[in-house]
Amino acid sequence: MQRSAVLSKNRFPDFFDLLKEFGAVFAPRRVSQKSFSFKQVDHPSEIAFEALRTILPPKKFFFQQRETIISYDKDGVKEVKPKVAPQVIFGLHPCDLTGLGIMDKIYAADPPDPHYLTRRKATLLVGLSCMPDKHCFCKAMGTDSPTSDYDLFLTDIGDDYFLQIHTAAGQSLIESQSELFGAASEINKQGFKDFWTTRDQAFPSHFESENLPAIMDLEWDNKIWDDLGNRCLSCGNCTPVCPTCYCFDMVDVASLHAQEGERAREWDSCQFVGFAKVAGGTNFRPGPVDRLKFWYRHKLHGFEDPHGLQTCVGCGRCTESCPSGIDDIVNVVLRLQGKPSVLVTDTPKAGGGSSAGGCGSSAGCGAAGGTCGDAHDNSQSGYLQIERRGDDSDA
Repeated sequence: MQRSAVLSKNRFPDFFDLLKEFGAVFAPRRVSQKSFSFKQVDHPSEIAFEALRTILPPKKFFFQQRETIISYDKDGVKEVKPKVAPQVIFGLHPCDLTGLGIMDKIYAADPPDPHYLTRRKATLLVGLSCMPDKHCFCKAMGTDSPTSDYDLFLTDIGDDYFLQIHTAAGQSLIESQSELFGAASEINKQGFKDFWTTRDQAFPSHFESENLPAIMDLEWDNKIWDDLGNRCLSCGNCTPVCPTCYCFDMVDVASLHAQEGERAREWDSCQFVGFAKVAGGTNFRPGPVDRLKFWYRHKLHGFEDPHGLQTCVGCGRCTESCPSGIDDIVNVVLRLQGKPSVLVTDTPKAGGGSSAGGCGSSAGCGAAGGTCGDAHDNSQSGYLQIERRGDDSDA
């Protein structure tokens, strides 16, 4: 199978038309001054090639925010199968591709999820190179280059794109209009190498990650978790924006006349107050400190399960989205490793309380000065904040 080719940027509109022949094309589009969202595009001019991270990651195409799983009426129960059409997701960066690879492993494991996998099989993934900003730390997590989990990947080498072909689906697309593509010359190959060498040296945020699981075990009782957790608003912003957070809740919705209804799956967050509440009223992670430690462990250590995956891909979405500034993963890791770091907890607000204005009690309700003490559930605030940053609800 051909592994690489070159596409002139002048021919990109033709390449875009080729993608549209496969299916609807979704790509980053600017939705506000600073925000981008994966949305359907009909022309190359609509694509925000400069986008580093979208509000929501591409998991939303396969693991949808809300979907009906079964419906019922007086005649019985019916499975609701997902409506699927061929689609192309263009402009995926290496961190997001790695995130989708992790989600694929989780949702393909026994028992496999037919809703996720049906959508995934109908999708062509086309990656695009990028240069990091201050929030990117994919290099630290080993997710900074495309190694798998894509069909095609475009690297910007000046007047051309260096095209990597990874799957039979990608190869078939290229062969359908082979006249658009040229063979990679030695100059093209050197341009490809130079780009990734330059990019490797461009990360302003970095840490050594080889010992992370051991560090997380050793520092489980570190004071940092109390300092950060007591500033947590329990808003849940960090989970919908994460490429690999996959928790959900099942909700039964009955009609007013009780003759029909549905069971729906909705995104959930381990940071919500009620997430770990079980029958009898017991909550085994009642406070924000417990919930934040749990989230950090999943991201940087992995669970003791058959996958055992570190699920942070270094995209920086949580760092950028957290209203309390406590999801600064790079500086948290550096602090745990005993290296120079700067955290929001280093500068407490004068007069006590959180510099983020949040509740200082274990309830984490968001009241000023730590004076609340009530276990309020801010479970919807995260989604509302995300929507205020740009409409991301149509895909």
